[in-house]
Parts: sequence; C-alpha cells; structure tokens
Amino acid sequence: MTETLLFKPNKQQTEIIKAVLYFEVFQYPLTIQELYENSAVHLTETEFETQFQELLDQDLLRLEQGFVLSSTAEPGSIDRRIRGNTKAQEVLPLAYHYSQRIASFPFVEGVCISGSLSKNYFDEQSDIDFFIITKPNRLWICRTLLILRYKTLPKNKRKYWCTNYFIASDNLEIPDVNSFTGTELAYLLPTVNYSVYEQLLKENSWYKNHFPNKALAKKERSLPARQPWYKGLIESFFVAGFGEWIDNRLLGITLRHWQKKYPDMANTDFELQFRSRKNVCKRHTKGFQNKILNLWEEKQRTFESKFNTVFHP
Repeated sequence: MTETLLFKPNKQQTEIIKAVLYFEVFQYPLTIQELYENSAVHLTETEFETQFQELLDQDLLRLEQGFVLSSTAEPGSIDRRIRGNTKAQEVLPLAYHYSQRIASFPFVEGVCISGSLSKNYFDEQSDIDFFIITKPNRLWICRTLLILRYKTLPKNKRKYWCTNYFIASDNLEIPDVNSFTGTELAYLLPTVNYSVYEQLLKENSWYKNHFPNKALAKKERSLPARQPWYKGLIESFFVAGFGEWIDNRLLGITLRHWQKKYPDMANTDFELQFRSRKNVCKRHTKGFQNKILNLWEEKQRTFESKFNTVFHP
C-alpha cells in the first residue's frame, strides 16, 4: 500500500526550501529577502511571497525574529548569525585594507573577498579568504610573492591573509559547475577593480541558474586598482621569455610539492582541492566543497523523511 504524502512542494517551493537548508549547513538562517535572492528559481517578489506563505501555512518553514528556519535548524543559530554579522562589520575595514595591500603586489589585477566574510559572517574560527585575479602568464610569480609575504606575517595575523584562489584574467572560466561554486561566485565581494569582477561573472554566467534573483555586488564599495611605482618596476624584471620561464618553474615546483605532500590522494580529489594549472591555483586542503554538498543532500533527505514528502525534481 502506497503511503500518502502529507504535502508535495512544487518546483518553486522546493527551491525555496533547498535554499533554507543549504545555509542551515552553515547554521546561518536567512531573512525573507535573502531567501528570495538565494532561491534557484526565477520569481517575481510577489510570486515568491505567495509560494513562501504556503510553506509557512504548511508548517514546513517558520519565521522567528525575522529569520526563516526549518524544523531541522540548530538551536541558537539566530544568535550565532547575529554575533557573526556584528563581527563581520568590525573586520570588513581590515579586509579592505589587506585587499589594497594585496592589489599593490606585482601582477595582481583584481581582488575579491570570498568565504564567510563575503556573506557578512565572521567568528573566532573564520579567515579572510581572498579570490585574486592576476595578469596572464604570471599567476605563479604573483602567488609566490604573496605566499612569501604571508610567511613573514605574525601567526595571529595570517588568518587575515588567506590567498587560496588565484585565476588569470585571460581565462576566467571556473569548471566546478555546482551549487557550492555558484554560491561563492554570487557572493564574491569585489574590493579592488570592479570591472574584472564583472568579467569573471560574465565568463561564469551559469551561476545565474542558481541565483536568478540576486544582483551583482555594488560598484561603489569597490576600490580602484592600485599601481604603486614599485609594482611596475618589479613586473619589468619578468618580461617576455624569462618571466614565462620563471612562472612555469614555480608552477612545477608547487605542483610537485603538493603531490609529494598528499601522495595517497585520488586524482579527482587532488584536482578539486589543489588545482594547479597555468591559469589557476586553487588550494582547499579539507575537501570543503564536497563536504558541504554532501551535508546539504543529507539535510534534504532528512527534511523529506521528517515531513513525509518528496521534493520536486
């Protein structure tokens, strides 16, 4: 005998619930406006309100202190978010300060903030994660100089200088087409050189399939690219074939170092966590992307089981 479903969400309602559950992985409840912006289905605000209200009426979601929660939300997540928002606003001026310093390094074209701070959250375990766009064919020189600077910082300052993702401006396409990467792109905070941020999102326009209702970051918050005299001077040492040779050498040295450090890592995992190519450097040591996506899927299954329902495919 087939069990009768209590309530089956339609496509729009499914995407609204899934957005709530995605951010609940981070214990970060959304406001109604944020939920609208994060729902992976194109709706007018009026249409969204209608669909959202039905989910409230069915007790699949609830409102508390202006935040949207599911029944699987962690206790205290609202207070945690509020504290994290307050701390983020305190840290943001420092992030802009370090962005300008990073932008003054040779071959840096643009700087964005990613990670938790880009979503207006910061706590004791958080880092300031930078997404850096470099000039073509000089990414590995740029990265090496920034890593050397990182190593000279006091240990208590290093969390404010996490340069984990580099990409060259002549090839901005990111191959990881999924909700995690789409979220990181949608939430990038361009701190230096807004135009290269615009180009990055244009080259990865697929992310709009996940965020059809979310606008770009505001241009007035971004700073112009810095060009101190010493930046051009240092860049002049790495011209033509010599610069190309040095860049290739640094790519090879770094790649061999990581391969030696993680000899048992599967090739697919290594490519995801330590992507090292001429035009990109990605270093995420803890497999964070797959971990988050798996936790999200688990939350969806738990939700369906709890409410005896099935999400719209």
